[in-house]
Amino acid sequence: MSKLTPKLVKETSAPGTYQDGRGLFLKISASGTKSWVFRYSFQGDRRDMGLGSFPAVSLRDARLAADKARLELAQGIDPLGKRHQLQHEARTKRRKGTTFKTEAELFLRTHAPSWSPRHAVQWRNSLGTHVYPRIGELPVEQVDTDQVLDVLAPIWSTTPVTATRVRNRIEL
Repeated sequence: MSKLTPKLVKETSAPGTYQDGRGLFLKISASGTKSWVFRYSFQGDRRDMGLGSFPAVSLRDARLAADKARLELAQGIDPLGKRHQLQHEARTKRRKGTTFKTEAELFLRTHAPSWSPRHAVQWRNSLGTHVYPRIGELPVEQVDTDQVLDVLAPIWSTTPVTATRVRNRIEL
């Protein structure tokens, strides 16, 4: 039997856990954020699956999501495991066919803000000069040891420090 009401969910602000029943509860943090959690057991392990935050996910929607998860459990499917598998497949599908240059630029956008401006420029210059002309347009899954050696061979004997840095940057 459900215990929560839309009015109670909206008006309650005290930190804590508020049970709706059958594994669904509203969790209110010390900062006042509210989120829905479905707690269940699968193969002897207790699992907590987030269903979203309130008010983006209403009480009604949280109950429907919990019902869907209960149905999957009844079919022998771990709902959280299924979610993780779908997320992994989506990431893999999105990246399949992505070029090396695209992934490298994503890496730079993510990490460069924490670097000094000079270091970021060195990264961009070394990739632009040595790496992108040879393997920049190749899909990431096609880059192998031979392609990396083709990038490094011309600079290894003349500037070994640069070659070492370029190799490290390709790996990262």
